[in-house]
Amino acid sequence: MNPADLASFYEVAVCKGIRRASERLDIAPSALSKHIKRLEGELGIKLLDRSSRGVVLTPAGEVCLHYAEEVLHGQRRMLAELEALKGLRNGHVKLYSTEGQIEFVTQTVAGFQQRYPGVTFEIVVAGTETTLAAVTSGDADLGLAFTPTPHDAIECALRISAPLEAVMAPTHELARRKSISLREMLNHRTALPASDFGIRRLIDSICAGERMRVAPAMVTNSIAAMRNYARNQGGITILSHMSIHHELDSGDLVSIPLSHPILGKTCVDVCVLGRRRLPQAVSAYLQHMRKHVRGLYGQDADRR
Repeated sequence: MNPADLASFYEVAVCKGIRRASERLDIAPSALSKHIKRLEGELGIKLLDRSSRGVVLTPAGEVCLHYAEEVLHGQRRMLAELEALKGLRNGHVKLYSTEGQIEFVTQTVAGFQQRYPGVTFEIVVAGTETTLAAVTSGDADLGLAFTPTPHDAIECALRISAPLEAVMAPTHELARRKSISLREMLNHRTALPASDFGIRRLIDSICAGERMRVAPAMVTNSIAAMRNYARNQGGITILSHMSIHHELDSGDLVSIPLSHPILGKTCVDVCVLGRRRLPQAVSAYLQHMRKHVRGLYGQDADRR
């Protein structure tokens, strides 16, 4: 079996279309089609049903996709072992992260590359569910997710305490308070994230259970927009310190603890595929991230 044919089939199956897979692989669609036809001819069975909407796996294609995942993941492990024999002169880390942790991620990557300049990174900003799916499929080496739900295939390599707090300008009328309730925060002009964000789902769940009305003045799918909104006089948002570290240091924003017990226990998990032996570059970056957490936030990152 030609490895290029199998890899081409895998990308088309994951992307659910030849055109999208060709863009991702930078290969002409006609070349991808030839790879798949050759694989189907060798196996003697149809793997894909093609339509105007894309491609759908046949039952044989489902079996082949599972096999392809195992083969390609095994190839990555082999390359990681060879990389370890050479020492950490090079390597590559692919990381998915929810937007609120991007400042933390870029800080740690920059610091890591000062010591290991040959290690490259690919960072994808995505929602929690997409991040976890990327880790599960093997597309991501690491995934940073805000308080994710447990997943059988995923392990937490690091857990970083990231309590949610009310965020506002230092001139806000609540800025000198030691703590405020969620209900009190929501009675002010508040910006909340969209419903597909983990923060919003958590707030909606609490408010539904405690019969609190959620009527934000602004809803957005951008953490940056939430920060900017809070800078304006009278605006409040809700974020963790990981999303506003720079603004807290500069004094542009202040954060006030929320008195609700659940909101004080939220965290960011650095997720890996369970039972996977991590490449040396990924393992070394995790160690660097752990040290960065101790230095930046004054806390030990839990090792799971």
